[in-house]
Amino acid sequence: MKYLKKILFLCFIIFLGVFSGIYIYRQYEKENTLEVFNEEYTVYLLQYGVYSKKDSMIEAGNNISDYFYYEDSDGYHLIIGITENKENTNKIRDSFNITENIYTKEVKIKNNEFMESLRQYDNLVSNSNNNQEIVAAEKYILSKYEELILNNE
Repeated sequence: MKYLKKILFLCFIIFLGVFSGIYIYRQYEKENTLEVFNEEYTVYLLQYGVYSKKDSMIEAGNNISDYFYYEDSDGYHLIIGITENKENTNKIRDSFNITENIYTKEVKIKNNEFMESLRQYDNLVSNSNNNQEIVAAEKYILSKYEELILNNE
């Protein structure tokens, strides 16, 4: 009898635990929990114009060492740099030796892996005065953006 009470009590505790777990799981299932873990970050794209024709965009990009482009409803956007730190935009622009036709475009990013890489390379850009280092950092981060953001849309 003594053991039977202990076994019944243990079964009751197990049942209570399973019931509580199922209840909590269903509550989280109702909520959109992805929003909690996908924080949005603001980054700045340095855009070297918007072109209505792809050939025009490619011709404009001939004097730039590295860039990527994407097509949107208003044309082809040629991107030469990305930064989270707005103060870096002038430094990146100067490293390409281009003074005109560059616009800063603010976009929202939800990719944590990309943001980690961007912060490391932003730190490098912030601490560097060497144009070649800055261009190399931007080349890498542009390829990461293309890989992790554009290819996953």
